[in-house]
Amino acid sequence: MIGLEPVKRQVRTLVAQLRMATVRREQGLPTTAGPQHFVFAGPPGTGKTTVARIIGDVFAGLGMLESGGLVEASRVDLVGEHLGSSAVKTKAVIDSALGGVLFVDEAYALHNTGYSGGDAFGKEALQVLLKRAEDDRDRLVVVLAGYPDEMAALLSTNPGLASRFSTRIDFPSYSADELLRIAHGVLEAQGDVVDEDAAAVLHSHFLSVVRDGLVDRLGNGRLARELCRKAASCRDLRLYDTHGGHATPSREDLVTVRVADVNTAFEELRSACDPPGR
Repeated sequence: MIGLEPVKRQVRTLVAQLRMATVRREQGLPTTAGPQHFVFAGPPGTGKTTVARIIGDVFAGLGMLESGGLVEASRVDLVGEHLGSSAVKTKAVIDSALGGVLFVDEAYALHNTGYSGGDAFGKEALQVLLKRAEDDRDRLVVVLAGYPDEMAALLSTNPGLASRFSTRIDFPSYSADELLRIAHGVLEAQGDVVDEDAAAVLHSHFLSVVRDGLVDRLGNGRLARELCRKAASCRDLRLYDTHGGHATPSREDLVTVRVADVNTAFEELRSACDPPGR
């Protein structure tokens, strides 16, 4: 994975602790290390789901989880429409994740302060999640993920959450250079290249979104992937308009993304962040 150096250090530390715990058990030494629950705090598009999947693989590889598979969930998957239904839905989702990782995205949505009289349905789901996180701690890893401030607010509402989800991993936003590396990887994977001028323009766009504080709103890694996809579509439309149905573009033209393609794609993505009427 590109970037995410603080995340990589924490994951390597976790792997080291778990591996040494395995060696200690093999030598008859006491150890308390085992599956644990996590808070992943960071903006969208910074690899939180991917890292959760890696952690599941680590636990499974060390024999601490049966499969290490990942089940993704959000409020709509856990919260019902009447009292009692949230418990049923949450238990069903947890059962499906046993032996692996339950990844709850935007977990702070389970504590919605906007509801008059409190969020009884979300509270019910949280209580079940807390109980099962404790009862099934030897065969389940739960990851609560979301924006840093909102996750801190969620943990402050319930001492049980803070104690059971004591391992926090912070995911930083991507830099312009990291976004460019991601983009080159995406283009290579889809069989495309950017010419030299287009690569420079691509980098300048990434510099601008980082400078203007838009990188999180545009989705970090998702921005790079979506920009590459849109630029390739713009290239295809440009070739179609140029050649129509009569002439065949060269192989080089078919795979090369140029400045106009990058600019058109970026403007489409950038405009989605502009407030109405701007």
